[in-house]
Amino acid sequence: MKFIKALGMTTLLSLSAASWADIAVIVNLKNNNTYTGIDADLIERIYLGKASKFPDGTAAVPYDLAKGDSVREQFGVKILNKTPSQLHAFWSRSIFAGKKQPPREVSNADAMKAAVAADPHAIGYINAYAVDPSVAVLYTIKD
Repeated sequence: MKFIKALGMTTLLSLSAASWADIAVIVNLKNNNTYTGIDADLIERIYLGKASKFPDGTAAVPYDLAKGDSVREQFGVKILNKTPSQLHAFWSRSIFAGKKQPPREVSNADAMKAAVAADPHAIGYINAYAVDPSVAVLYTIKD
C-alpha cells in the first residue's frame, strides 16, 4: 500500500513539474535593450519597483499577468523570489506607505502581448510557447 501511495505521489509531482514551461520576458519590438543583455536581477528590481529604467536609460513599465495565473506564480517564485502571498504582502505594504505602485495587470498572454506591443516602454512575461512576432524576447527563464 505504501508503495502505491509513493508511486502515485511521484507521478503527480512529475506531472505538475511537466506543466511548467519556460517563461519569456518580452518587450516592444522598438525597444533597443534586446541587444544590451538584461539579467534576472534587473528584471526583479523593475518588477519590485526598485528600478524604473532599462540599461539604455529609457523608462521600464512592467506588466503583470492576473492574480492566480500559473505563469505569474512561476515568475514570482523564479525571478522575484516570492510566493503569491509574499508578493501580495510586499505590494500592500508599499502601497500603504505611498512608496510604489504594483505593475499594471493584464488578463492573459494575449492581452500581455497586445499591451507590450502597444507600449515601447513595456516589459512583460508569458509562456515561451506563446511568443509571436509582435514582441521581442528580452530574457528566458528556463524551467
